[in-house]
Amino acid sequence: MMKRLHYLLFILLMGSASLIGSAVPTRAAAQSANTRVGFPKATLADEKSVLVYPNPSTGIVHLTINGFENRRVELRVLNVIGSVVYRELLTELSDRATKTLDLSKISSGLYYIKLEGDNVSEMRKLVIR
Repeated sequence: MMKRLHYLLFILLMGSASLIGSAVPTRAAAQSANTRVGFPKATLADEKSVLVYPNPSTGIVHLTINGFENRRVELRVLNVIGSVVYRELLTELSDRATKTLDLSKISSGLYYIKLEGDNVSEMRKLVIR
């Protein structure tokens, strides 16, 4: 699966004109498709991640938040039309913070969990049964 994604990325980066002579990319071309062109490499400290579990959930949801330390972050739960159904301001987050939400009072359906701070935004899907 990842090889197919890398190949598709290669096609997008190199353009279809360069592939007319060969349907299989060379090793050097495949390696260049794995690099992020125009962006500096992210270090572990720069990487932001949000884990939402269990997903789907019955309402009790756990979040593991990485890379947002020393930031003021707004946590919002949005329904599919973008209305905010839950909002909380998170401050003094550690490097690996955990948060438990009780969303058992909201209707079942598809929701989005959005963390937004200074120049940082992460969004994850959540299904409530």
